[in-house]
Amino acid sequence: MEQVLGASSQQELSQPVSGGRGLTTEERRRIDHSATIPGWGSDLARERRPGVPRDKAPEIGVEHLYPSIERQFPRIKIHKSTEHGRLTPVFGTSCPPSGLSGRLRDFGYQFSEGRLSRWLTLMLADRVNMVEDILGDLARGRVPNIPKEMGLKSELKYNAGGFAAKVGIAVVSTAVVVAYLRARKAR
Repeated sequence: MEQVLGASSQQELSQPVSGGRGLTTEERRRIDHSATIPGWGSDLARERRPGVPRDKAPEIGVEHLYPSIERQFPRIKIHKSTEHGRLTPVFGTSCPPSGLSGRLRDFGYQFSEGRLSRWLTLMLADRVNMVEDILGDLARGRVPNIPKEMGLKSELKYNAGGFAAKVGIAVVSTAVVVAYLRARKAR
């Protein structure tokens, strides 16, 4: 049977498949595939489940099996989604929000996770943060190796066509900007 829009799972094949037959529910219950299918039987009744001897205590939930995680307390500003009531027990503090990108993140985290404005603002903050880091490197006297950091050598080796297209776009974009600036200066 061809799959068509609006087809129902109740429909059957027009021609029976040769050599095959469907199993009844009772036949399915009696089959043991634990030797041939990894993880088989994990959803069976407890007394027939293959993993029961290894379970610590299958009758209680996971929240009672493991000790609770000691909550971390923030010493710096940590952004939290508006959908969550509190911070997760453990969070990263290696890159606190700072500068213009930090202010953009403050603004972006005011929106719900389902809003496009949140994600566009956070993406903009990432790009601004990248520029801030490059300027910070230059201020410290370090010149970033941008072609190496962007992986241009690998791009040229493994995707020469894409690399050529990117170079072409960069050249055309630069020419347009230069032409615009010259026209503006001539006024």
